[in-house]
Amino acid sequence: MRILFEYLKNQGIDASKLLNEPTPDEVDRVLIRYPLQRWISHLQCAAVRLGDPLLGLHLGKTVTPAHFGVIGYIFASCPTLGASLLRLQAYQRLIQEVEQGGLEAPIIDGSDLVLRWPARSSGGHGRLHLEFGIATLLQFSKCISSKDVEWKQVSFINPEPSSLHAYRDFFKCEVLFNQAATSIRVPLHSLTVPLKKPEPVLVALLERQANEFLNQLPTENEFVMSVRRCITSQIHEGEPELDSVASKFNITPRTLRRRLDQCGTSFRVLLEKIRQQLAKQYLLDPTLQLSDIAQLLGYSEQSTFQRAFLRWTGLTPNAYKRSV
Repeated sequence: MRILFEYLKNQGIDASKLLNEPTPDEVDRVLIRYPLQRWISHLQCAAVRLGDPLLGLHLGKTVTPAHFGVIGYIFASCPTLGASLLRLQAYQRLIQEVEQGGLEAPIIDGSDLVLRWPARSSGGHGRLHLEFGIATLLQFSKCISSKDVEWKQVSFINPEPSSLHAYRDFFKCEVLFNQAATSIRVPLHSLTVPLKKPEPVLVALLERQANEFLNQLPTENEFVMSVRRCITSQIHEGEPELDSVASKFNITPRTLRRRLDQCGTSFRVLLEKIRQQLAKQYLLDPTLQLSDIAQLLGYSEQSTFQRAFLRWTGLTPNAYKRSV
């Protein structure tokens, strides 16, 4: 979502106003979960406002590893492009909400690696999402690889557009439409391309962090996910209150408590989990002091944050930073 906000800002457009969406936190890369249909709707809205039917390609071209935080650094620190691509399926839920149609296990077909996203009803709006995803993968591969990357074929489930020129020019390979699945075909020799900054020790450390994030990803229903997003959007302004969150949903605090209880959680549990996850991400940023992190998490005192972190992990924040 942050990529789209940055792109619109560079086009002189107020994304928050256009999309009716709070500006994403510039540090958080994992916690806030956006339902897929909401993301697709925002892409369509932006494309109409810009008059750009190729927004998926143009937006994908602006992607950098930094946009994906921990996951971006994992992919960029692998020894080869193949090692990076083969991690994509394992960590795709940290990149976006994965509904029906997530990446299948990579397969070897002759002299090619095939990454395949199974068929789903995409419609005209889903086209932008699929094109952005494949364009992002190509751009990301270019950013982290030490030399040019060759793709053999890109296939889309989408209907064929009136002109294929922009797609062929962007992907530099055969581009097919009206296919049974969206997929990319990469020659096996491209997988051996060394990356610019391989750091195997860093990969091992960050994968431990990423796996922990995966284990903590919400599996709740849409209501709980919405409450999580609301808490996260308020947390930098001070400790979110039950009453203020309930008002965002036009329900009473009592109703909010009851509905969360029916989902097997509570407002306090969600707030604690959000703070813990955000704290671990913020501690990876060397530019943030502990006092800054405490403020970002809605604590009025740094000491309160330090005690909470010790309770969550058994480590002080500084000890945790040294461990990762």
